[in-house]
Formats: sequence, structure tokens, C-alpha cells
Amino acid sequence: MKYENYKRNHVIYPNREKALDEFVNSTAFINDKVVRHKLKNSISSNSEDALTWSCFDVLRQLPKEKINIALDEIMEDAFGEKANFLFKDEEDVKIEIGKNYRSGKDSTELDASIETKDKLIFIEAKLYSKITLENKKNPFDQIIKKLRVGLACAKDTNKEFYFILLDIAPIEYMKNFGKDKSISAIRFKKYKKGNKYLKEQLIGIDYDDINKVSKNMGWLTWASLFKTVLRAVVS
Repeated sequence: MKYENYKRNHVIYPNREKALDEFVNSTAFINDKVVRHKLKNSISSNSEDALTWSCFDVLRQLPKEKINIALDEIMEDAFGEKANFLFKDEEDVKIEIGKNYRSGKDSTELDASIETKDKLIFIEAKLYSKITLENKKNPFDQIIKKLRVGLACAKDTNKEFYFILLDIAPIEYMKNFGKDKSISAIRFKKYKKGNKYLKEQLIGIDYDDINKVSKNMGWLTWASLFKTVLRAVVS
């Protein structure tokens, strides 16, 4: 479905209209051109950016106590168990949407990210599309690209790095959505093993331990995220 305007397609917290306008009209350098890459799909009901904004911008407007509880739930849902830290004990907790991260010559834009004084959490959101695969111009698929930049940025700032893939269904059910869509789950599970193949994909990146890299990879569903945000709002 295509809506008449992008405001119909986003959840807008009171007094956040200007921030949404800036988000939708943000630019990126793609194929040697500066483009408003979010504007094109801003009126589409299939927009990952619209869903990401609607969830995470509402969340970051809430009182600190509610944000911390919600972020703890997100980590628990993504990793299948409670994290070994609580956000109430973290300093300088920030939720970012559409932020660009750079380390050296490599950079990437994140759908959402969570930063604290000593944690960096990248969230890559997918809805009906699959991850971008490697090609002649880009030697790494989208998961590896995020891992490489995230690990490098975390090392630069002395932070612990986590990666979360946000998708339409639990990883064990992704095969029900067809071979093309399920490639995201296939690749994720392959990297999650923390084996030689993952090491090869991370050549040139400084990290402490491959097993920790894979352990800090989590899978989150939109349904879990929706419920967490709703609980935070109504509590």
C-alpha cells in the first residue's frame, strides 16, 4: 500500500514532527550521487525505515526507567536469555536511528543502534526483503559489513560490540518465507557458529575472540519488538 503522505505511515510522538521530517529527508552518498534514500519508500507500508522509526523513536521519548526496562527485554528476546548487564547500570544510554558509523575507510548506516559508555549495539532491520549479498563492488554481505564496521568502531572506542538482526519471524521459521527471503537466516546461522568461515570474513578487523563475536549476535522479531514498545508505553 502507498499512503498519501509519510506521516500516515509513521508513528509520530508528540512534537516529533520536525525530527521525522529530517529523518525522512536525510541523504546518503550512493553510486556517486547524494540521494534522499529514505524518502522514496517513506509512504510505503512495506518500509523498514518507517517501522524502525515508529518503534525506536517512540521508545527513546519515554522516561529513562521505561527505556532501560525495554532495552533489557530487547536483549533478552534477541539472545534467548537475559544479558549479563542491565541498562539501568549503564552510563550515557542513547538510542540512534539511521546513524552512520565509520572506522577508517569503512562506513555503514544503521537502521537503529544503542550506545552506552562501554557498549555498542547494531540493529539491522529487515521486513520482506533479504540481506544485501556480496557482489563485484561489495565483497561482503550485509551482515558481515555490519560486523566489520561495528567491531572496528567498538575497538576504536573501547566498547563491547553486539549485533542484532531484526526480521519478520523467528529464525527457525524463516524457511517458510521462501528460499530468497530465508537467505538472511541461513547466513546468520552460518556466522553464529563462530567458525573458520566467519574468521575469514573478518580478516583485517581487530577483535578479541571469534567465539565472543558469534555469541554477541542475536536474532529479534518485529512481534517481540512491538510488544516491548507497547508494554513500555502503557506501563
